[in-house]
Amino acid sequence: MILRILRKYKQLSDAQLVDKFQTTKDIYYAALLFERYNEMTVSLALNYLKNETDAEDATMECFELMSKDLKETEVQNFGGWYYSLVRNYLLKVNRKKGAQPHYDLIEGYHDRFEDDEGFKEIFSDERVDGEKIIQEVLLELKPLQARCIELFYLNGKSYKEITTILSISENEVKSHVQNGKRKMKILLESKNVKSIDKIS
Repeated sequence: MILRILRKYKQLSDAQLVDKFQTTKDIYYAALLFERYNEMTVSLALNYLKNETDAEDATMECFELMSKDLKETEVQNFGGWYYSLVRNYLLKVNRKKGAQPHYDLIEGYHDRFEDDEGFKEIFSDERVDGEKIIQEVLLELKPLQARCIELFYLNGKSYKEITTILSISENEVKSHVQNGKRKMKILLESKNVKSIDKIS
């Protein structure tokens, strides 16, 4: 009986498990999601922290953080959202330790977020002024550049997912993201915003 129940829920998609967890607040559904991404979590933790004990502790902290944040957060793409959550947490741990941000990219996830933390953190800021500045700058980009930037950084979509959504090639997506990012940096610098710390 228990095995049948386990098989039943393991067949559910990430989105269905997220919905069940947010509806019931039953930690069991969060645990099923965590199990699916446990290997990725451990790999990232080892990659960033370079220490098995620290990586094990961080992995459990990520589960606690995911369980807490997921209760009230609207998530369209759990994989992208969770990857961002784990990566931001590990960066925070490294900053507290005073470690240099040297790490390798994990195969299968590297195309979601590029190696440019100051730029990415602007998109994860929840303060109203930060959001206002971002929206103002996005309006100054070409429409496709702005849309690719939004999907890639704000919605956590991969290049391949964006090609499907916008019906353009992967090379075009990469080009729009890169060019849009460069133009946004220039526009942000013109507003004297060079990092997330400058947005208050």
